[in-house]
Amino acid sequence: MPKGPWYVSARAVREYAALARLGDPDDERVWATAEDELIDLCEETVGSGRKVLRLRSGLLQYRGPRPLRLTLIVSEDARPEGTLPQLISVLPQSTARSR
Repeated sequence: MPKGPWYVSARAVREYAALARLGDPDDERVWATAEDELIDLCEETVGSGRKVLRLRSGLLQYRGPRPLRLTLIVSEDARPEGTLPQLISVLPQSTARSR
């Protein structure tokens, strides 16, 4: 059963671990920490009521909360796992606008 408002891709967990400087995501403890923190960040982002930007690609761009202020890229495409959207990428704040 999924946790949080979105499915979270492995790519997003890896990107978050790198941006949050948690260590090597191939380490199970680092992966678990990164995944848990990222799910919490997703819940906080969705609950914040901030404006969501639809990119030209059709993906959604959310601005994450402080202190990291990451950019969260979400796909609404149907997934075999179920009906939730999927967090596909976590980027530094300044890089996502043109997608």
